[in-house]
Amino acid sequence: MTLEQTGTDTGFIHGHAAEHAGTEHRHVEDHRRLSQEHLAAHQALCDRHVDEHTGLADRHVAEHEKAADARSAQKAAISARHAFEHLLLEAKHAGQLAWMELRHAGERIGVDARHAFELSAQERRHARDDGRPQRV
Repeated sequence: MTLEQTGTDTGFIHGHAAEHAGTEHRHVEDHRRLSQEHLAAHQALCDRHVDEHTGLADRHVAEHEKAADARSAQKAAISARHAFEHLLLEAKHAGQLAWMELRHAGERIGVDARHAFELSAQERRHARDDGRPQRV
């Protein structure tokens, strides 16, 4: 139905606009909720990463203290191993963060797809609706 076909029946137009507005508000609320959940998940992941780095650093300090009387070559080997362990930990954290971002992107796409489906269904319903009272 076109705007011209509704004539003076503004209730028809306002009803459709209100329905679309309600869908849009739900969509925004879904994204807000999802963003809060994602932020909390990121914070938890960062906290775990800090804890892991702290634990590794504490262990490394203890190993260096035990090796205080070791030869220079042994100290260098310990330092090289420690650097490699930090590198592995960073690679692990990068993988965890990438996986989290992929999951979050999928969730955001899901919200948008659901929203598009809802709007499409509304438009199909509105296209069938001629603005007159429905016959029973």
